[in-house]
Amino acid sequence: MEIIFKTMENSLSRISAKDIVYEQIKEKIINCLLEPGQAIVNGELGKELGISRTPLREALQRLEGEGLVVRNSNGTFSVAPISIKEVKELFVIRSKLEGILIGDAIDNLTEEHIEHLSYLTEMVKLTSKIENYADTENFGGKFHSAIYSISENTTVVNIIFQLNDRINRYRHLAHEHGVDIETSSAEHEFILNFMIKRDKVNAELAIENHIIGAMEVVVKAVEKYESANKLESKIK
Repeated sequence: MEIIFKTMENSLSRISAKDIVYEQIKEKIINCLLEPGQAIVNGELGKELGISRTPLREALQRLEGEGLVVRNSNGTFSVAPISIKEVKELFVIRSKLEGILIGDAIDNLTEEHIEHLSYLTEMVKLTSKIENYADTENFGGKFHSAIYSISENTTVVNIIFQLNDRINRYRHLAHEHGVDIETSSAEHEFILNFMIKRDKVNAELAIENHIIGAMEVVVKAVEKYESANKLESKIK
């Protein structure tokens, strides 16, 4: 136990200040606590997070590379703006990548995998029936994550993970503006049934349509957000 504890302690000690502040800022952006387009005032943010300017700037540069932060012409940073164009790009790319993953998952599919996916599908159905959409979305996310794992395609999975931070910001924005992304239990059942039948063509088509359906809901949320901002600007 002592050896394990020391190993964990050494691992934690290697986590740098810039890594910690990177995660903190990213969480604020994804949860819209730092709003799209909001200027990032280094002094204020650094004071809030209890961090010096150097690790803060390094964290912001990393977030810039991931598309969550943009650099202004004067060298300062702002939260990346949102747009319907970006929503469509992100979701279409994800739909194609998940199409690849589901084909690979079918190749690796076992009875144990089917049992686990069936359980997640049932939980999506149950939580949707009682209109607990937060849990519905949670189990839907686990369904997709299970497909990622079964596929064993680490290259594509890593790319999706990079996209998901930006996608999750839009999903959170949808919830903030009263647009629920209600996951259809029928869609998950269709996807799973095609997987069980080893029907790659229809499984790929089903999962792509499923993701594009979520995209259309998020587009409505962005439109609602933009309309609210325009109205607020007129009032001011």
